[in-house]
Amino acid sequence: MRVHSRGLTLAELLVFLALAALLSALGMYGLARYLRHSRTAEAVGALNTLGASAAAAYDASDATQPAGTEPSAARAMRHFPPSSRTPVPADLADIRGKQYRSASHDWDPSPWRELRFSIPQPQFYAYSFRSEGVGSAATATAVAQGDLNGDGHMSEFSLGIAPDGAGNGKAAATIQRVDPEE
Repeated sequence: MRVHSRGLTLAELLVFLALAALLSALGMYGLARYLRHSRTAEAVGALNTLGASAAAAYDASDATQPAGTEPSAARAMRHFPPSSRTPVPADLADIRGKQYRSASHDWDPSPWRELRFSIPQPQFYAYSFRSEGVGSAATATAVAQGDLNGDGHMSEFSLGIAPDGAGNGKAAATIQRVDPEE
């Protein structure tokens, strides 16, 4: 008995190639989405750290009041560290579709020194900090801006920090996101 071996027909080969191409395209899309999402984790982690540091700095600002200040008066003068003059990095083109490796001196000025914040590894986002007011009217916002794909369209993450009902600094429960995976 003789068995004939049959090869693939042209139609079967084309169907196989079409399926392989489709699976490859889906895999590439999934990988690209995963990479973008993993990069947004940098911004979320950094803002959560900044929020906790800003709340702690607000609570500790009583110590900057003159000696002998009544506790209620010191609480009324609580404040966040001052706003950053420029983001790190200062030029947003430094993060357009690429990572920026900051130097330690980038984090030396206020408010980074008071917040004890720096990013030693390469970063995809530029970070800034805004604050205003004193006491129960004090507010602060930590911001991360990035251009992950280099198209000039920025994504932005921001976290608000303000006093809670007991007069202690508290970061918002959620991070605001504008085009997080632009």
